[in-house]
Amino acid sequence: MRKVFVFLFTALQVVAVATAQKKPPKWTGKVSKAIITVETTTKEGISKTGNGFFIRENGEAAAAYDLFINAEKAVVTTSTGEKLPVTHILGADDMYGVIRFRVAASGKTAFLTQAKTVIPSGSTVYIPPSKEVKDVTQGAISEITKVNGAYDYYKIETPLPKSQEGYPLLNGDGEVFALTQADASGKGKTYGISVAYIKSLQIASMDLFKRTYSDIGIRKAWPQSAEDAQITLLFYASREDAPAYLETLNDFISAFPAHAESYMNRAAHYAYHRKELASTGNEQLNMLDLAWTDMEKAEKQTKNRGESYFNKAKLIFGIATGDSTLRYKDWNVKTATAYLQKAISVEDLPIYRQLEGDIAFYNGDYEKAFDAYSIVNRSPVASGLSYYLAAKSKQQAGGAGNMEVIALIDSAVARSPNAEAREYVLESVDLKIQAGLYELAVKDYDKYYMLTGGDVGDGFYYYREQAKFRTNDLDGALKDIEKAISLNRENAIYHAEMASIYLRLKDPDKAQECVEKAIALEPEFASAYRILGICLIRRDKKDDACKNLEKAKELGDPVVDRLIREHCN
Repeated sequence: MRKVFVFLFTALQVVAVATAQKKPPKWTGKVSKAIITVETTTKEGISKTGNGFFIRENGEAAAAYDLFINAEKAVVTTSTGEKLPVTHILGADDMYGVIRFRVAASGKTAFLTQAKTVIPSGSTVYIPPSKEVKDVTQGAISEITKVNGAYDYYKIETPLPKSQEGYPLLNGDGEVFALTQADASGKGKTYGISVAYIKSLQIASMDLFKRTYSDIGIRKAWPQSAEDAQITLLFYASREDAPAYLETLNDFISAFPAHAESYMNRAAHYAYHRKELASTGNEQLNMLDLAWTDMEKAEKQTKNRGESYFNKAKLIFGIATGDSTLRYKDWNVKTATAYLQKAISVEDLPIYRQLEGDIAFYNGDYEKAFDAYSIVNRSPVASGLSYYLAAKSKQQAGGAGNMEVIALIDSAVARSPNAEAREYVLESVDLKIQAGLYELAVKDYDKYYMLTGGDVGDGFYYYREQAKFRTNDLDGALKDIEKAISLNRENAIYHAEMASIYLRLKDPDKAQECVEKAIALEPEFASAYRILGICLIRRDKKDDACKNLEKAKELGDPVVDRLIREHCN
């Protein structure tokens, strides 16, 4: 009888425990309010749906990373049926498959409290019910490994239904400690990635170049510091059209409202891209009004009045000179000049004098421009451009010899990066040839060759050949024209030029061979007939020579008359 009583008592205990386990925990209702459905859509309109949950009251949520790959937009549906767009990606890890994001919520969102205590191996943990799984799922942690050395990754000896992927893993008090993930090996286990790790994910300034983020078209959150965020801003500037970049600038200002430079950036965007941002003339003028408002906001955000005046002057000058038809309010060179003078009165900086030179050059006051650029060139901020503009100002002002201008351009070359220096070198070459400084011109051509890494065409070799020819470096000239011909055999001028070199080398036979190739390529080439006439004169074939000289005259050669008088009359 006692055995029967014991058996009945034990059986009742089991029934009582089973009944207690079926009764949902008190926190189930509260937890369910924080769980969301996430729907993402690609540019092609392909949608994916999964789960997630809010981890902060400000609309921050966690979900599986795979949901967001190639997504251009995403919307979450709350437990009450409210649909909220995802506004920012806050952090992601494609290796561990998790993502943190923010939605546009009008108020505070229901969220899950993070567990404050460590969840040890062997602990019983819980997954809240889903539409397909009506009861709380529970299991025991069988293994804990580390993520990035500081965060936990959990293994639970319980299968994970599809409808509970991306759900919260909870302790007995309903506090979240991980996000559920399916067993990729198919062995029927449940895994959990630490919520603390998900919350730690941040976007650094250079992360946008990584595929983790570049594969997602949804706007990314800014780095925490304005300085780092500005690097991110540059990333967007080169990849977005004008309307999209305006949204980016607006978002930046929302994140960093006290950052003066951001208002100037937006002002410049309104002004320079007004035709892309607005379709009608009046709307475009409204863009200029918005730009002016932003310039005033920037002025209020900075304590450096001189810098504020300078930035205003620079933008106004750029807009006024970029559109000569613009006649609108204070968007003119006169206003830019006034703001610049105010900036200089606060602090006389070389960079301000650079703009003073630009304005004076635009106004045709080249002496004033030269004086301003000279101030810059005596300062630590001197650059290749400031020396080049000083040279152009001196050249335009008149009264300066070529040598002074050449010296300034050579200084520009010495202070410039390769791409910029190449252009200055070519201008210096022209001036040196005009001055008869052919040896210096050849050296500049050599410098240009070096600056381009040897990436030059046939024209380069032709022009350097002419400079070498004038220095009487006939061997060097011959090598250059041979190179030019090897790159472009159909250019008649090159063959005629080679003939001229052979004449100077006193080899009329080779000269005639070259010039006949030139005539074959271009039968109406007047000066080629003149060169052929000279070749024939050197070979004592006067009659044939005169026929070719007359042909040159017939075709309009301007210098052949003297040869005809000397050899054909």
